[in-house]
Formats: sequence, C-alpha cells, structure tokens
Amino acid sequence: MNRSVLKNFAVQARNSLIEAAAICAAGYGVTEGGETLPGMKLSAWQQRLRSQLIAFIGEKGFSAAMEEAAYTWFIRCIALRYMEVNGFLPNGMKVFSGAGEISFRLISDLCRDLSKSLPWIFSDEHKEWTQLLFPESQLQRGGALRRMVEDIPEGEWIENVQLLGWLYQYYNSEKKDRVFYDIKRNIKISNDNIAAATQIFTPEWIVRYMVENTLGRLWLSCDRECTLIPEWKYYIRGDEAFPSIKIERPEDIRFIDPCMGSGHILVYAFDVLMQIYRSCGRSASEAAASIIENNLYGLDIDKRVHALSCFAVMMKARHHDPDFLKRGMIPNFEHFQELPESSDNIDKPFVSLAQQFRHADVYGSLISSAEVEWDESKVCYETPVYQRLCRLYRILSLKYDVICTNPPYMGGSGMNTELSAFMKRNFADYSSDLFSAFTVRCTQLAKKGGYLGFLTPYVWMFIQSYEKMRRYIYSHTTIESLIQFEYSAFDEVTVPVCAFTLKNVHEERNGVYFRLTEFRGGMEIQRLKFVEAISGRSCPYRFEANSKSFSRIPGSPAAYWVSEAVYRAYACYPPLGTIAAPRKGNSTSDNDRFLRLWHEVDINEVNLNCSEINREETLIRRWFPYNKGGGYRKWYGFNDHLIDWYDDAAEIRKIKTAVIANYRYFMKPGLTWSTLTSGKFSIRCFGKGYIFDNGGCCIFELGEKRDYICALLNSNVFAYIFGQLNPTLNFQSGEVAKFPVILRENSRIDELAEECVSISKEDYDSFETSWDFRRHPLV
Repeated sequence: MNRSVLKNFAVQARNSLIEAAAICAAGYGVTEGGETLPGMKLSAWQQRLRSQLIAFIGEKGFSAAMEEAAYTWFIRCIALRYMEVNGFLPNGMKVFSGAGEISFRLISDLCRDLSKSLPWIFSDEHKEWTQLLFPESQLQRGGALRRMVEDIPEGEWIENVQLLGWLYQYYNSEKKDRVFYDIKRNIKISNDNIAAATQIFTPEWIVRYMVENTLGRLWLSCDRECTLIPEWKYYIRGDEAFPSIKIERPEDIRFIDPCMGSGHILVYAFDVLMQIYRSCGRSASEAAASIIENNLYGLDIDKRVHALSCFAVMMKARHHDPDFLKRGMIPNFEHFQELPESSDNIDKPFVSLAQQFRHADVYGSLISSAEVEWDESKVCYETPVYQRLCRLYRILSLKYDVICTNPPYMGGSGMNTELSAFMKRNFADYSSDLFSAFTVRCTQLAKKGGYLGFLTPYVWMFIQSYEKMRRYIYSHTTIESLIQFEYSAFDEVTVPVCAFTLKNVHEERNGVYFRLTEFRGGMEIQRLKFVEAISGRSCPYRFEANSKSFSRIPGSPAAYWVSEAVYRAYACYPPLGTIAAPRKGNSTSDNDRFLRLWHEVDINEVNLNCSEINREETLIRRWFPYNKGGGYRKWYGFNDHLIDWYDDAAEIRKIKTAVIANYRYFMKPGLTWSTLTSGKFSIRCFGKGYIFDNGGCCIFELGEKRDYICALLNSNVFAYIFGQLNPTLNFQSGEVAKFPVILRENSRIDELAEECVSISKEDYDSFETSWDFRRHPLV
C-alpha cells in the first residue's frame, strides 16, 4: 500500500483527535486557560473522572493530557479494526464496517471485555479519565477515525499486524520532525523525546533477511535434516558452520529484540519459530503457546511501543489458535518507563534492584543487570511495579541464542547531558552514536556462538571515530553476512545504512558481502538486487572476505571488495600524511556572525595575500580570505568567503565551543577540499593569505610536490580507491592522510596540473563571483 496514504491518515487523525479531546474537555469545564464548571450537572462517575483529568493536567500539563487521550483512542480503534477484519472480536462483532452508528457504550464495553486478555491496549488503569474525552465525532461519518474504513482497504488489515506499527510511526512523524529540527538548532533531545527521535520502522524484507540468517541459521546448524530453506527467501545458502550452541528442541531457543519498537522483528521471528515447531511435528496451538512462553523476549524504553509489540505477538498467536486469548498468557516483553526513581517507599529487598534501573527510561537495554543480593523466592511481589522490576532483571540477566534489532541512531550532538555521561562512563570506546553502543551491548547479551542481526548506519565500516568498534567486531565476532545499501535507499532515515549478521564468536573464515551502492531507486530495487545476488556466487556485487584482511589498510575499514593490488599499495607506499601535512581548521560555532561573502565587506577592511597575521593590522583590516569547502570543483575556485579576525579573533576565542586549529598554517599556500559533499572528492590550489575551516580542510608543506599531489588527488585512481573506502561523503583530513602515495618524478604530470589550475582559475575569474574578476570573456 502507498505509505503516503497511511501517513496522511495517521497525521490527520492525530490532529483531529487532539482537537476533539480539547472540545470534550471544555464540555466538562476543563480548558487550557483554567477550569470553569460546566452548566450541566455531573454524575458521580463524571465528577470522579473529571477530578482524575484535572490531576493529570496538574502533573503533566493540558497539552500532554489531550495528547494522551487522543493516542489512547487512536490505538484502541486501529487495534479494534484489526481484530474486526480478522474475525477476532467476540461473536464476530462488526464495529467500523457495520451499518449502525458507533457509540461510546459499544467501544467502552468492547475495551472492558478485551482488557482481560489484552491489557496493554484496552486497560483503563491509570487513565480512566480518557473516557470523558471519547472522540465520538471522529468515529462518525466524515470523522478522522471513520476514514480507516475508507482510506485503508480491508485487505491491508488481514494478517498484517505490522500495519499498526506503520500507523504508530506516522502518528508520531510531526513530533519526530520537530525533534530533528531542534537538533539542527543545537537543542539536545529531552528524555521524553528520545523514543520519538530514535524509533524507525524496519522494512519487511530486511527483517526477514536478519531473522532468517540468524534464527534460521542457528536451527539449520543444529538440525541438518531440516527442509525449511525454500520457505526462507532471503536466506544466504552456504556451508553451515559447526554449531557452537546445541539446540535440542525449539523451546530451548531464546530470541530477543532489545530495541523492539512496535515488534516488527519479533512478529517475523514468531513466523519462523512456528515453521520450526511445525517441522518438528508440533500442533499450531501448542507451538503458539510455547513461542510466547519460551522463545520471544523484547525490551524498549517506550511503553506505547511495548503495548503494540505485546498486541502484535498476541495477534500472531491468535491466528494459529482460536482460543489463545483465553489462556491468560503474557509475553516476555517489558519497557523501562514508570519505574521508581528512588528507594523511597520501596520494600527493602527491592532497593538494590530498583537502584539499577534509575534513569532506565533514558538508557534502556544499555543497562547491565548486575548481581544483587536478594532472594526472589522469599519475596512476595504482588505489586505490579515489583513484578516489572523482577521481569526486567530476569530479561537482562539471561543469555540469548539470537538477537535481532534495529538499534536507535543518535549521535553525540543530540544526546543530553545525562545520556552523554552514561555513554562515556559505560561505552567510552563506542560512544560516537547510540547504535554502536547497542551493537556492543548485544554481543554481551548473546551466548557465545549465538547469532546477531542488525540494521545500522554504515559509518561504522569506514569512519575513524568507529575504528574501535570495527576492531571489536573483528576480534570478538565473525561477520556472517553484510548488505551495504545505496546511500539514499532507506528513505525512513537521513543516513546511509547497512544490514549485517554476526556469529558471537571469532572464527577464521569468510563472510558474504553484498555491495548494492550503485543501484538507485529505493529499497525495492535493493531487494531485487539482493535476491538476484544470493542465487549465485558469480554475481559481480557479491563478495567473500575475511575480516582479518581489513587490518591491512590503516584504520581497518570494512573494505570487503578491495583487490590485492590496493592492499599492496597501502602496505608498500608511504601515506600522504608522512610526506605532507593534511590539516583541519577552525570551527567558529557562529558562522552567521563571523563569516561573510567577499562582496558584502568593505574592500578597505580586507587583507589579501598576507604572509602572516599581525595582530595590530587586524584592528584595521579585520577580514581574511577563508577556505570553508564548497561543492565539487577541481583545481581552483570557491574563494568566496571572508572571516572576521578582528583583534586576532578575540571574539571567536571567547566562545567556549569554538575551535581555532592549526594556527601556524594560517596564511600559507596549499591545497583545499570540501569535507562534506554530495558527490565526489575534488581538490583545489590556493595561494598565501588564507585561514581555513574544518569544512575546508587543507594540505600544507607540499614544496615541489604540490602539483603532483594535486594531480593525484584529482585523479580517477584516487577517486576510485578513496571514494570506495569512504562512501559516507565525509572526507576528513585524517582519512586523506592515510592514502598511499607512489611518488614518481614526472615533469609532464606537473605541467598538466599547472595547466589545469590555470584553466580553472581563468574560468572562475570570468564571473563576477570572483574577487579577481575583470571583465566577462564575451565582452
């Protein structure tokens, strides 16, 4: 189905439901501006719920109350619609597709009945007041929720519980957009918004790839006679490694998604487990109960997606067993919200346990469950919060045969102080992003020899700040398979991603890699190319490599496609950083204040062609040429910006977050390039008199090698090798410094490079955007 239809429905439903909730609240004399008693007489029931609503507003605020009510009825209605279409409602009841009007009593009675077997969605515990804000107007013809029937075809709901996950993600899309807008304005993500900022729905075929090549591979390694491979479309055939874990029965398998979101991965794991059970001769109803009780585990920081995951797997079980909802089973899933923040009012045996989970709604599954001195057998924990503490402790204390997850993506710039300190304290070597810490944490949760599957940004494969993570993966695990996607294929996120599977023990053997970087057109094109590649080993974008070889290149990038000739070049020739000086420059932290285009400044205040910075001179001529990157242009150009260096940058130096780097290279001639581009690497010559930016890194101390190095870095050879090893389009000075240089004296190369620079300069100066412009060549 077209995702835009789902998104439009979910976004409009959210806005309409919030508005409807506010109208209902006003009808009971509760408004954002304050309370006013309504003109009507309220029943005791209404008075009680009104008091609850006012108390909630007092604690959380009016907007939060309206949002809570809107979401409560949104999720209940889409859950009821799913159950209605699939025939799961009592007596085959019709709610949305029936002939009559939808009433509060009908919905309320259904929710009460279903709350016994599906409390996560339908229970009124702690929010009975939402009944006052029932959006009856939105359930009638023309209402937002009535559009479920009109906009989403009935066939989309049939055995497709993942649809609820998509709707939930789109329901939160505007909130998520606001969070990312704030990040761009250097506003840290608050604890309440971490879930919205980091939840990303995983495409179905990638889920299948991860589960089939972890859970499926584990079972096939233990049951050589199993014939399930034809049912697993994304399974990578090969020689099955000798099992490190011996599984005798399906119920012995433990599978967890520690960042489960709405349960998409767990739902497909249920399907694969059902296939395994059935292949062993078990009945569908027996298998469904065992999967919920023994096999599946899940964690998340968000109680809302926890509820969705519970609902999803219960619906899966209900598809296989008509009586399943009567069995009173509870999935092994938990969330980290609404846990006690202090030891006050906690029974003594639980104090040490509760202390482990302080700020758990921020750290989530990154928390390690340490040993605590308490005897569960001697403690009565009827209270729900105690039951939850024990269940969290148990889930985090177990070791798992299979872990599959799409961990949260959040760089250090988005982390608040609390989360950043936790990362540095517990995952210092892997704190560049949340996903890297989660990857390492999952290896700790898995059994030795277990299997892991991930969907993450692929920066970890190449960027210098992830080198320790790479080395950890190479030394502690075996890369079984990896899919590197085209840069912009995954439109749900703004970063390039990869999917990969690991065996949680190091073995000296090859992994299988799929390089889909050249195939544009979105995830469906990527899927088709992957299916094509797994059908045979002769595919040109399928590779086999041992991660041990990756260390032959400085920084150990996961260069699985690199030829032996490239490895030899890195081994036999000196890196650029030993024969020249690639350097990064300044970060003003306020470019709008300190930078200008050259034509915006009085020319009498500009210093051009200086050999050194004289502080007294900067009091008169305060503006200097500034290299700060630009787009793709070879040889010469992008000399557009000036920087305010008044009093030797006294104002810049006052800013705590500003950085003035490599001052001794200011004013010296060299080569410059753009560290962030939307295309290929390109390098340009510049003369004396420049200060430079971190976005316009430079190379100095070139001497007579300037033209040769300029030609090399603008060559197709460099573009191929360096571009392939750096597909993130982030060309930092440290990465350029590693490139091997084969120096050969060749005057012809120098002459051609000089000629290219001259032609490029003449072209650049022929336009008024250059400060060396004299007249247009056509005049």
